[in-house]
Amino acid sequence: MSANRRQGSLTTVTISAQPLAPSSIGANLLLALGYLLLGLLFMSTGLHEHIVPLWLPAGLGLAAVLRGGFGLLPGVGLGSLLVNLILPSFHQPLELGHLWSALLIASGAMLQTALGSWLLQRFGADPTRPSREQWMLRYILFSGLLVCMLNAVIGTCAVTFFNEAGGSQGMLLDMTTWWLGDSFGVILGTPLFLSLAGAFKGACQHRRWLLPVRLSGTLVAVVLINQYYLSNLSGLLQQSFAQDVQLVDARIQAIIQQNLRDLSRLAQALNKELPLTRHDFKQQVTPLLANNQALRAYSWDPLVVRDQRSEFERWTREQLQWSSYSIYGESPETEKIMIPVQYVEPMEANRAALGFNLYSLEDRKRWVELAQARGEAVVTEVLYLTQAPDEPGLLMLQPVYRLIGEELLQSQRELEGFVVGVFTVERLLENVLIGSSVQNIELRVSEAEKPPFYTTSGAGELDQESLRQAFDVQLAQQTWRVEAVAGPDYLAAHPISQAQYLQVLLVGVGCLGALLVLSMHNREQLLEARVQQQTDDLAWQARHDDLTGLPNRKGLHETLARLLRGPQIAFSLLFVDLDRFKRVNDSLGHQVGDALLQTLSKALTREMPKGVKLFRMGGDEFILLVPGGQANAEAEARRVLEVLDCSFPVAGHRLQLTASIGVSLFPDHGDNANTLIKHADTAMYRAKGRGKNRYELYSSDLTADAVNHFSLEQDLRLAMHKQQLVIHYQTQYQLGGRSLCGLEALVRWQHPEQGLLGPDRFIPLAEETQLIVPLGWQVIELVCGQLATWRNEGLAVPLVAINISPQQLLQADFIQRLNQIVAEHELDRHLLELEITESMIMQDPDFVIQQLQRLRLSGYHLALDDFGTGYSSLDRIKYLPLNRIKIDKSFIRDIGRNPKDEAVVISTIALGHSLGIEVLAEGVETAEQSAFLQRQRCDCVQGYLFGRPVPVEQLFEAESLSI
Repeated sequence: MSANRRQGSLTTVTISAQPLAPSSIGANLLLALGYLLLGLLFMSTGLHEHIVPLWLPAGLGLAAVLRGGFGLLPGVGLGSLLVNLILPSFHQPLELGHLWSALLIASGAMLQTALGSWLLQRFGADPTRPSREQWMLRYILFSGLLVCMLNAVIGTCAVTFFNEAGGSQGMLLDMTTWWLGDSFGVILGTPLFLSLAGAFKGACQHRRWLLPVRLSGTLVAVVLINQYYLSNLSGLLQQSFAQDVQLVDARIQAIIQQNLRDLSRLAQALNKELPLTRHDFKQQVTPLLANNQALRAYSWDPLVVRDQRSEFERWTREQLQWSSYSIYGESPETEKIMIPVQYVEPMEANRAALGFNLYSLEDRKRWVELAQARGEAVVTEVLYLTQAPDEPGLLMLQPVYRLIGEELLQSQRELEGFVVGVFTVERLLENVLIGSSVQNIELRVSEAEKPPFYTTSGAGELDQESLRQAFDVQLAQQTWRVEAVAGPDYLAAHPISQAQYLQVLLVGVGCLGALLVLSMHNREQLLEARVQQQTDDLAWQARHDDLTGLPNRKGLHETLARLLRGPQIAFSLLFVDLDRFKRVNDSLGHQVGDALLQTLSKALTREMPKGVKLFRMGGDEFILLVPGGQANAEAEARRVLEVLDCSFPVAGHRLQLTASIGVSLFPDHGDNANTLIKHADTAMYRAKGRGKNRYELYSSDLTADAVNHFSLEQDLRLAMHKQQLVIHYQTQYQLGGRSLCGLEALVRWQHPEQGLLGPDRFIPLAEETQLIVPLGWQVIELVCGQLATWRNEGLAVPLVAINISPQQLLQADFIQRLNQIVAEHELDRHLLELEITESMIMQDPDFVIQQLQRLRLSGYHLALDDFGTGYSSLDRIKYLPLNRIKIDKSFIRDIGRNPKDEAVVISTIALGHSLGIEVLAEGVETAEQSAFLQRQRCDCVQGYLFGRPVPVEQLFEAESLSI
């Protein structure tokens, strides 16, 4: 719909860049204070400290700018900045990231408010002062759903990448919540604040307070329901958190017990294989490592006597194939033994531990002696591992004994060493949380009466006392104190939390309630405007084209009627018809065609002279009304042709069209609208008939031509119905032996009044009127019938060539229908030679080649007619399944006079022979031409020298068709 007819209802918006006056500064500060207080009041309505689903300050800012102008935008930005700096300060010290995110959010709030205010005024959708019937949809879109996406994207990105604030539900859901909060604040809050301002400014009337009271009631109901739900959700969440903590506790105990059992079984297995090789150790521990993600490594630490140290190191180097292995760390001088790490798996990640003597450190020595004394696995205190000195870890030491003595009751145990499970606290606890499927729970772990030795990220900053529990974990002889605290995203991500869905519903209900209240309030105000707008719309639509917005046929007739009623002022009509526009629709689709018409309309009107008017008549037809005489008309016609000479980008294509233009002049060519339009149309068809891309001035002769053209079209339709088409045949000969090699079927029209008409009189008309397809099938029927007659008479006729039109070949069922006709006459398919032209190939090369290949496989002969006159590429021709190439007569005519034509003929013959295709020359009329073709080894000839096209009755008189 054109914007021209809407100018009366538009509100002009001017943004001033002047400095703020003192009164403006005060108003901005007051707005910022109100924005801040509302933000702090509504911050508790959501799960995220920054992203609130009921954000009323957005409505306050939009209402202020709508009434106070863009000079209040700084107040919106300042209020947003203060809110987003104060909120995170409640939980942690402010950082630079908080400032950056607050600045981005404030900028987004100002931009969003400015855009929403401009759109509401631009489209007459002020919620309390609407100027259009469709104000509600525009208000929903421009104030909320569309515009509020702006700050939702900016703000969510700022909070996610700069703040990392708690309570996130994922970036997409956070963005949705932000968008809902701003949409709710704008859709419900903006009319609430506007109506409150109006109620306070006006006289104290009961009706002025109805709207703000109703909107306030809707707001209070939504907020109370939201807060009630969040309160109940907190109780459910405490129960769920307690269950999650129990799962964590059970998972820790299970992992510890499982590892103790694994060590015990491993010790029993290794006891049977002493002395232990690296292969034996690796074979035993590999399955256990694969199934235990909490474990860092297993090691074998045997007892080694000092005197046997060298032999032990040599043996271990051979086992490990590592020449650098040696024991490091000395045992106390009073001890004769060493307990070095001999094997460790996985080896590469723990190579630093190889050779380490457990007896060299007092704490390791103490735990070794405890394990030996108890005869069972013990767990060390938290310590720092040799292979991971920066990470707290622990060891599980399982003693391995060898039985001495043959009899069971008399045997004794002798300690051989220790199999040690190596753990890092971080990997152990990560495996606990993953295995228990618990998310967003932070852990602090400490030993008895000691500070925490492990804290997950963020656990030190949490203060949710209501979601905090502690429990003890027994690790053999050790006790850990584990404190579990709900992480910042626990509530938002927990399956029990469905706040997102309820808040979506609440926002929808709140917005719907606000819109219903506004609709009732504005109904009477808009009733009169609606009636007037509908009247204007109907009047505009009746006189304008829906696609281009140009005046239509009715608009043209009304304009001409006004001109003809006034003083006799000269003007002209230019009837513009786009050439071959149908090809755009057929090849690229009607959507591209419509887009092209819109683009052309804009291009034609862009630099249109003053006083000229453009109308769309329908389809691809336009009319220009040009004031002045013939000189102005011709100048405008040339301008139109120049505009169309450019290519236009449409739907990813570069399209260029030409036009045929007919010109009629007032008063020379008519004194009424219908006559002037008809004469311009007639002149346009003359331009199209003379080659297109030109203009023609109307003359009285054109009317007679148009009448004759129409009459001939009607006669042709009748001729096809009454079987007035006849076939003449022209012979084709082998050039070497002068033997008959075929006939070409040529259609003629036996007109009842004008006599026998050649194809040049009616074939172009048939192509223009789409009669060429039924005409082509009638020709095929006549030729097949004649071939069947000759066969029944015992005449052996060579193949007969039939010209096939492009429209006929491009039909999807062409081959199926052709086969059916041939089968009905019981003919061999090789008797028919189908002739196509180069121009046909260029229309749809891929499809045409596929059609020809199917025809060749079906048994038909194929010939390329008028070769050399088209624009097809040799690259495509070499893939055509042709039997014959026919050299056009335009090249044969000048043999002996034009060396260039002779060169074309020689090249064509050579091309055909190199491709294995027979070559036939058309239009051979002289012996000199025949002799030249024979010297060049042309295969076949056709022309007046050998025979003219004749009816079938005369064919037998000229030729002997043998049995």
